[in-house]
Amino acid sequence: MSKNTQTAAPITDAERRRRQEAVSFARANVGLEGFKPSEEAEQRAARFIAGEIELAEAVNPAR
Repeated sequence: MSKNTQTAAPITDAERRRRQEAVSFARANVGLEGFKPSEEAEQRAARFIAGEIELAEAVNPAR
């Protein structure tokens, strides 16, 4: 994992909740379109929620 993809400090509980809500909303939208996120995408989402990576890496891991 590159240094610039980690958060400098642990995220707050409020930020973790905000991230969880955003991921849940995105997952629901994808499901409504008839798709299911891959296991890799789910793992990146979990890392994003935990504050291990930022949104850019969660949605585009090639960065």
